[in-house]
Amino acid sequence: MRRLAIFVAVALALAGAAFWLAGGPPATTPALIAGLPDDGVRAAPCPARSILEQNARRKQGVLPPAALGETLRKLFPLGSDAGPLEARLKSEGFDLFAPCPNDDSVLGARWLSRNWGQPDASVYWRTDDAGKLIFLDGAVSKTN
Repeated sequence: MRRLAIFVAVALALAGAAFWLAGGPPATTPALIAGLPDDGVRAAPCPARSILEQNARRKQGVLPPAALGETLRKLFPLGSDAGPLEARLKSEGFDLFAPCPNDDSVLGARWLSRNWGQPDASVYWRTDDAGKLIFLDGAVSKTN
């Protein structure tokens, strides 16, 4: 019985080590979001898909500005070219995605941590026809 317990413990340790090695070491938090407070999970600025969704948003009310959004707007002011924003997000490991199935004018990027204690972040923006930023926001969410 003791040998079986030792065998199971060693097998679990080896499986855990293999899982960690296959995933690699945890990614470091991007400099853009390091040290920012938790803004909570915020939805993309997509148009409401139904009257029920529109009413639910009204009930939620206006949220205070997110720290990441304010930081982004200082670094990449509205009216500036969106290219440097996208380049910075990509260089820090953010993945670009289309957040709104019903509005392709909204662009997005997200950084999802692989560790429970690290923050996640979402960034959303819109550009005009010339590629200039007309909307920019972002939020950091953390698990405790």
